[in-house]
Amino acid sequence: MKKILILTILILGLTTAKSFCAPLISGISTNEINIDTKFKGAQILLFGAKGDAGNIVITVRGPKKNFFVTRKEKIIGIWYNATRLKFENSYSFFSLFSSYKSLEVDEEILHDLELTKDFLQFSNFQKYDEKTKNDFKIELIEEMERRKLYNNTADKVDFLDDTLFKIMLNFPKNIVQGVYTVELYLIKENSLISFQSIPIYVNQVGISAKISEFSHQQEIFYGLVAVILALVVGWITNYIFMRFIGQ
Repeated sequence: MKKILILTILILGLTTAKSFCAPLISGISTNEINIDTKFKGAQILLFGAKGDAGNIVITVRGPKKNFFVTRKEKIIGIWYNATRLKFENSYSFFSLFSSYKSLEVDEEILHDLELTKDFLQFSNFQKYDEKTKNDFKIELIEEMERRKLYNNTADKVDFLDDTLFKIMLNFPKNIVQGVYTVELYLIKENSLISFQSIPIYVNQVGISAKISEFSHQQEIFYGLVAVILALVVGWITNYIFMRFIGQ
């Protein structure tokens, strides 16, 4: 009932906004996601209205993190970690929506606003050539796509009429906590007409929050506990195998 009331108010507000010809206005059904041990993903409904001609591009960006990409090589039948690149301050989540049939926007705008995954900034300060860095960047993007943290192609923005639009924001179960940002762009003839930003707060709650807090505050002790548990589980598994299967 509460969600229906929120959506009703939102739609009425957007309809009223149309009469004032606001360039771009939008709202979401909720701006908070709580992660617990039973979390299996979340969906958030976004409604919007544009008061001017042009196309809508929407991005959802997760908090920035450092990522490591390792390439393995094989020598004399043995695999080892050969090259390891670190990409700093890269988005942990990226989703793209567009009302374009194909994103026919000037490359300068795409680059400046980081509007597609090809133009996302992946900072690396190691002494490797640009081809190597680009190859590792592609590997990182493909891995993020496999984890459903980046979308493969831009999803379509659904218009209810000439001005009202809606999309469903999907968040997989493996998102990290932090502040996510929904960014809406109204673009006309390769010019940015209007922009709006909406934060979404992703929090860990319950036992998962306590474990996360403990792992950050007591890193050494948490590491020792993890190692001990791994050894105990390994010993028990080996004992069961030798006792009941290995004979």
